[in-house]
Amino acid sequence: MKNPSVASVRLDSPLPHLDRPFDYSIPESLAEVIAVGSRVRVPFAGRLVSAVVTRLARTSSFSGDLSAVRSASAIPSYTPAALGLAERIARRYGGSLWDVLRLMAPPRAASVEKREWADPPESLTYAYGAAAKRATAAPLAVMGERVVWEALPDDEPRTTVASARLIATAAATAVTGATAIVVAPDARAVAALLAECERLGLARWTARSGGTVAVLDHDDGPAVRFGSYIAAMRGHARIVIGTRPVAMQPVPKLGVIAVWDEANGGLEDMHAPYPHARTVASMRAEDGAGMVLGGYALSADSVALVEHGWARLEAPSRDEVRARVPAVDVLTAERRDAEGGAGWHWMPGSVWRAVRKAVAEGPVAIVVPRAGYVRAAACARCEHWAECRECGSLLGLPSHDAEPVCLDHAHPQTDWHCPECQGSALKHVRQGADRIAEQLARMLGEVPLTVSTASAGVVDDHTVTEGVVLATPGAIPAVDGGYRHLVVTDAGVPAGTGLGGELKAIRWWLGAAALVRSRHQAGAVTIVGDIPPAVSRALSTWSPAQAALDEYRERSALGLPPHRRYVTLQGERDLVDEALLRAGAVDDFSGATTVIDMPDGAGVLVPRSRGQDVVDAVREVQREASKVKRELRVRVDGPLELPR
Repeated sequence: MKNPSVASVRLDSPLPHLDRPFDYSIPESLAEVIAVGSRVRVPFAGRLVSAVVTRLARTSSFSGDLSAVRSASAIPSYTPAALGLAERIARRYGGSLWDVLRLMAPPRAASVEKREWADPPESLTYAYGAAAKRATAAPLAVMGERVVWEALPDDEPRTTVASARLIATAAATAVTGATAIVVAPDARAVAALLAECERLGLARWTARSGGTVAVLDHDDGPAVRFGSYIAAMRGHARIVIGTRPVAMQPVPKLGVIAVWDEANGGLEDMHAPYPHARTVASMRAEDGAGMVLGGYALSADSVALVEHGWARLEAPSRDEVRARVPAVDVLTAERRDAEGGAGWHWMPGSVWRAVRKAVAEGPVAIVVPRAGYVRAAACARCEHWAECRECGSLLGLPSHDAEPVCLDHAHPQTDWHCPECQGSALKHVRQGADRIAEQLARMLGEVPLTVSTASAGVVDDHTVTEGVVLATPGAIPAVDGGYRHLVVTDAGVPAGTGLGGELKAIRWWLGAAALVRSRHQAGAVTIVGDIPPAVSRALSTWSPAQAALDEYRERSALGLPPHRRYVTLQGERDLVDEALLRAGAVDDFSGATTVIDMPDGAGVLVPRSRGQDVVDAVREVQREASKVKRELRVRVDGPLELPR
């Protein structure tokens, strides 16, 4: 548009009723700078606030005098298509546009905006073509194809990511002139993906030397992150790798978006409006991009897309499974009983003998589900659970010589005595990694022990070459050639995780097992603990997609997510009631909608066909309440805690 004089902006405000366009005049000094997607500063309610330009026009419908934009970024931070995507994400989750834009783009860096951003070099296509030829794995998807991928570990290197096919897919996409986005749950997975790119001859983009792969990770500084963001947005790198926010990355032409470990809870943003990378990827696929949702284990949400014909399942044959994965042995209670007392030690005697034998042939990993020292204790005399005198929660020990404290509120329990038998000695029931590490150091003698936990420090991949690694889930370092043996101690379904605890357990233990050599290389995994039959079956047969499908069908029969959408409302009772009424939740005599009373509000399970209408109605009540300085808090697709 020539000579626009009005900029419509969205303000940085937490108030729902201000989540709408506001018009400002464009001063002559900024006429050549301001564009759709520019970040600006504008006066509002007596102070300067941040905003984003969403539209340019010659005139405004506002009848009064317009205030002027005070300053603007040197280059836009968003494309028109990115603003449209942000609008859709905000509406789906019942949130504000500004909140989504804040999650989409990293903070500005002046040095990046001052850079001369010429057109992308023509040599990019050649670089991606050469990489695609070097790739030995087959691409997973092309533009317009939607795939849910039950992955197997790569032969070499064994890492937390099956990176070969993901990067082969990205290279095949980039050579066509489109962009491929690969979303990873954490920095370790990002590093593994980048390593595969480098193996194919694709270099990370930097402001100084350019490159072919843009990497966005929270561990990088603001200038590096923003520079990579702009490089991807302007097409200087057609492969983009990063953590959760990169699912929303603006690019010139999106060919494929892939989400690795899509069942990982870390892919759900913990800031309003709480978008999940898997959902964002699905929304972008609706616009024509290819999509891959993959992992060693899958979620009920992803297999639901397959069940309804929206995506296809890419699953290995049983011959491929047997050739690529380790032998997985679930130690049953009957076998532990047969060993006598040694069978019920945290490290049963038969398993320990296997560990001692395997460690002579390569690194061995021992996985402990819990961090800390002792996460639960019982009376050593009568075995009654040790509970807090103030609140009744279980007691734990933070260290070897510390007094017990309650796990929920850290109440100290000086001079604790059992209320049942008056005994004062405690038995360690649920030992954490710190306590196990003490015992292992004594048991191993001269064998090297490496501890990889949040408290001890997470060990980098491919730095351990021998001995035993003790780690918590998610902190297990990959080793060259894969582990010879891996033991999961005290395995079980994680408590307090709400819906999907069994699938989370499958994801934890298969993710660890993927770091072990194949059975043909004598790789073995032993699972020690009390796990449900469905989990045991999925682990021992390596069939996570079937387990996820079984769970989805069970949830569908019960009317639980993802079969239905879940919306929680919190606020004063009259506001919650009004929102329920406006959403049609209280007069749904068909029984398709379920309202769950909560102490500070309500939860609503609603058919997916009505989900957006319900969210829109609730959002409208939220806006009306905001105008009179009242608050209605809304969360869409949040965790559903089932009654015990």
